Amino acid sequence: MRKLVFYFVVIFFTSILSAADLVRYVDPFICSAGDHGQLDPSANVPFGMIKLGPQTLSGGHTGYDYNAKEISGFTHTRLMGVGCSGAGGVLLTKPGLGEPNADAIEYLKNSETASPGYYAVKFVNGIQADMTINQHVGLQRFTFPQSGKAYIMIDPAASLEEVLSSEYDVRSNREITGRITAKNNCRFGMYTNYYVINFDKAFDSVVKKDGKVFLVFSLKQDESVIMSAALSPLSVEQAREDLYSALMNKSFDTVKTEAKQAWENIFDRVVVEGKEEYKTLFYTHLYHSCLSPFNSTSSSGTYKGTDNKIYKAEGYTHYDSWSIWDTFRTKFPLVTLLEPGLMRDFCLSLVDLYNTGLTYQPSNSEPIVTCRTEHASIVLLDAWKKGIPLDLKAVYPKLVEETKQFSTDSPDKKLEAAYDYWCLAEIAKIVGNNADYVKYSQKAGMYKDIWVEKFKVMNENADIMHGDGLYEGTLWQYRWFVPQDIPGLLELFEGKDNYTKDLTYFYENDLYNHGNQPDIHVPFMFAFSNSPWLSQKWVNEILTKDTKNYYGTHVKWDKPFVGRIYNTSPQGYIPEMDDDDGTMSAWYVFAAMGLYPYCVGKPEYVITTPIFDNIKINLENGNPLEIKTKNFSDENYYIQSVTFNGKKINSAIITHEQLMEGGVLEYELGNKPNTKLFK
Repeated sequence: MRKLVFYFVVIFFTSILSAADLVRYVDPFICSAGDHGQLDPSANVPFGMIKLGPQTLSGGHTGYDYNAKEISGFTHTRLMGVGCSGAGGVLLTKPGLGEPNADAIEYLKNSETASPGYYAVKFVNGIQADMTINQHVGLQRFTFPQSGKAYIMIDPAASLEEVLSSEYDVRSNREITGRITAKNNCRFGMYTNYYVINFDKAFDSVVKKDGKVFLVFSLKQDESVIMSAALSPLSVEQAREDLYSALMNKSFDTVKTEAKQAWENIFDRVVVEGKEEYKTLFYTHLYHSCLSPFNSTSSSGTYKGTDNKIYKAEGYTHYDSWSIWDTFRTKFPLVTLLEPGLMRDFCLSLVDLYNTGLTYQPSNSEPIVTCRTEHASIVLLDAWKKGIPLDLKAVYPKLVEETKQFSTDSPDKKLEAAYDYWCLAEIAKIVGNNADYVKYSQKAGMYKDIWVEKFKVMNENADIMHGDGLYEGTLWQYRWFVPQDIPGLLELFEGKDNYTKDLTYFYENDLYNHGNQPDIHVPFMFAFSNSPWLSQKWVNEILTKDTKNYYGTHVKWDKPFVGRIYNTSPQGYIPEMDDDDGTMSAWYVFAAMGLYPYCVGKPEYVITTPIFDNIKINLENGNPLEIKTKNFSDENYYIQSVTFNGKKINSAIITHEQLMEGGVLEYELGNKPNTKLFK
């Protein structure tokens, strides 16, 4: 009996240590150099509103560039890899010695460290900066190297986009409050944040200079000042309440520990075994997938709608800050798989948005930084079909109203609108509106005419970026964006033979663009061809091997970039490849697990080869799901056979319902394709 008890104790503590160890695989500096992802090492908690980190003079969308030599300060918000000038970058702070000034400070690069929930750096003048966060509050601890006068600068009008108005008030020698209204991403719409800043030590004096505030302290050598700042969309009073409720009887180190544990809870959902490099990429990109939307619910359980009214979130947490234009493809399906309870909150928040005024671009009364919301109905449909309870009937009239915003003035927009109409038809069927189901199904078929006109014959115009008015991409790359109607697409190709031939040509001639999103589902579309094993080949190449890449966001390069698309350096992606708010990170997580939601809105996944020996997914319903590979190596990535719970399967498609049952999905691999499998 003692041996049995000892055995279970060992197993219990081993599992705890395993889970607690996963955070060490995250490297927040991956994708933070230049235009290689547009991410940054700011301190975050999962889906938290505060993103506290460094801002450099040569920063990109997030205000940070790993290659920069100077830091201009630390800011409290940002969006990740969303293009234009980004958004956020508010409440900039900077420590200093001597005469107050706003100049950027050179820092010691080898001192810069970051992990989930924490960032630290040392400046050449000897000042040490450490920061951590929770959902509502950012804490900065500045340690000064010498006794005497030191200062902390606050720029109340800092922003990555245009500031429309700002104000501040020095309430006491420990507290400053204020408000800032700034433009959103790409200058669409605006948001207003209120703030409260508290210091653990009183400052001696205040110097106001060039619109900035310098708080002067008298300090001893190696003395620290802790600055705590809360942001709120609601009011200064709510920001103050959020600050004190979040930090009650908590030290800096306690908050740091809690932030780390919040990430551990996320990572513990998926435990992978395999190459250390692949683990680093997997958990770093899982981390990147969980940065937005932002928890905008106050400590009082209230939130601000886009109609400027205050609402109570009853029985759920309200979230804001969306960029659904691409995250619908990967990130939200990933959350649905790993954290369906959280996805329910996201969906209820989207319903809130529809009820208070969802617009194609951000409104002039956003609660926090945000981007775009088109395709939100696809997110709702996908979640409902995967078992997340939602009252689609209540929101359906809003979804119908939204169709008035659909644009069809270019070939790509017609394909996207057809997808949205298909989604609406599916929802109409769910809510029992058969007339609308027929109506929107017919509208969804609109893609066929434009496909025949622009995509059937690929000529010299088919490989021109922005050709025929396309937003970002070529006709070749948009050609496959009909995941909702594979039978109809095969019919337009006049059969699987032509489809297979053209899809193979697309890859063998380097026409694919993983640096952007229109065709990121296409590597998995061989599942519907005569050569389904080619998905195993091309997905594995993208994940593990050097590839030839000719495309940026807007142009085709004369010379290709040759290298790994995903790597562990600060240049973590190929040039110009933005993460698009977690879209490309979630792509990696799915593909590395050998699963992909090829058509969001259908509860199905294409299965392909995982790059790990073992994957354990701790499903929220309590059913463990294990994915095993036998003989996986750099050469052995072709599936020879696959079983699910001991039964052989011969389909490249597995349903969400099957995965939710849990069990074991097991692959036997080899170095040559099994040409009879999945056909």
